[in-house]
Amino acid sequence: MDTRRVKELMLPLEQYATTPCESTIRDALVALSKAQLGLTNDRHHHRAILVLDDNGVVIGKLTHWSILKSLLPQMLSEHDQDALARTGLSPEFIESLAQRHPFRGSLEQMSALADRVRVCEAMVPVDESIDEDARMSFAISKMVEQHMQSILVTRAGAVVGILRLSDVFEEVADVVRGRTPAQ
Repeated sequence: MDTRRVKELMLPLEQYATTPCESTIRDALVALSKAQLGLTNDRHHHRAILVLDDNGVVIGKLTHWSILKSLLPQMLSEHDQDALARTGLSPEFIESLAQRHPFRGSLEQMSALADRVRVCEAMVPVDESIDEDARMSFAISKMVEQHMQSILVTRAGAVVGILRLSDVFEEVADVVRGRTPAQ
């Protein structure tokens, strides 16, 4: 019988790494480190940082990919790209030029951008969520269909937590192995 609910497995928002939209990538990584320290052994490390607007509302998340991508300097500045666009070149071609040349600098040069890149510039906007009272089977279906690593959990429209693929997988694995899920 499918009686497990999302709220039983979600990680409450106050236990997750968060950062304001206007903070830097370095600030966000410090917040992530602090959040990792508070985890118990039965929880996986965070793989994202939730981004908050000025009112404390979750508007996006920083993933490992979005952070690393934000630390790669662009080969063409926005000014360069605008100038190329005025010549009639397609946006796709201009984007391919911007990505064509790999960064050949050092890790130290790359990490220097962490003090200049704002979280809002690097975040992945989030708009998908699931109600805390939804059945776990529904949550699993939604996460698999949309290839989600995590999904925001809401109560009466407000974000109260996050359901992570790593926790969902452990729950499913316990059931498959014949163990009683953790309560």
